[in-house]
Amino acid sequence: MRFMILWLSGLWMSVAMPVQVSAAPSPAPQPVVDAPAQPATSPSAVSRKSFLWAVKSPTNTVYLFGTIHVGRRDFYPLPEAVEAALKASPKVVVEADISDASGLADLPALMTYAPPDTLDKNIPAELSDRLQAQLARLKIAPAAVNALRPFMVAGLLSVSEFGRIGYDAAQGVDAYVIKSAKAAMKPVLQLESVRGQISLLAGMPKDIQVAFLENTIAGLERGKSADQVIGVINAWQSGDARLMQEVADEANRGLRKLEQLDELLLHGRNRDMLSKIEGFLADKDAHFVAVGSLHLTGARGLLALLAGKGYEIKQL
Repeated sequence: MRFMILWLSGLWMSVAMPVQVSAAPSPAPQPVVDAPAQPATSPSAVSRKSFLWAVKSPTNTVYLFGTIHVGRRDFYPLPEAVEAALKASPKVVVEADISDASGLADLPALMTYAPPDTLDKNIPAELSDRLQAQLARLKIAPAAVNALRPFMVAGLLSVSEFGRIGYDAAQGVDAYVIKSAKAAMKPVLQLESVRGQISLLAGMPKDIQVAFLENTIAGLERGKSADQVIGVINAWQSGDARLMQEVADEANRGLRKLEQLDELLLHGRNRDMLSKIEGFLADKDAHFVAVGSLHLTGARGLLALLAGKGYEIKQL
């Protein structure tokens, strides 16, 4: 489940989007929501903080906004403080501009196996059996995934589970931020890129990729995905970074190669993001930086790293 949460608040959009624009095998149709979880509380129901922080240097302000990559129509407009910061910032920054599919035609080679190689030849038979059970539960045809590499299958399982619970990739918060910025004719800068994120995942050693898939399947098997996804969304809507981290930590229990995966997918990326954010803080224009929420939380998250550098940080 930890890695479903990572897809919810990190990399998955860059994985899902190229599948739609490339020659890679198409995923199965969106699953039907057969047992929706209790909806998360509307952010307008009570007065709350947002998952938004103002980070100040002596000369500039960066608004650091934690996102989730799925959503519902009732998420929008975003909380007043977020919309105000977005409007006030001349420059908008995202992890990757998922609206721009140009120059990605060669990505299927990173995401798929070259025939006659297939997924079932690259994962243990026991894991393959467990995967087949989850594909059946989510109504995904096995043929739709057998050419995909393990990290891609993990992403598609997660996206399908989010859809089953009732959250839509097309309503993702990052997509809303990008659309809003472009509608206002603001430049959209990137901390990373679609190509860079796909390359990072594809470059994981085979045993790490297999562990990544196995951890996702294990989370689905536990049957707690709805509760944990709702927990993440409630933490996001209430601006509760501590709760966000607690939900992720609980989902960590018993997962394989967690330290290596966290270093690759969170902490290593945080260090690179920190360097760019410090560059924005040295600029003269306010920047609105939207990044997956788990990049902000915890002792090695961006908020802690920026505080350790002496920047003034205030939650809005």
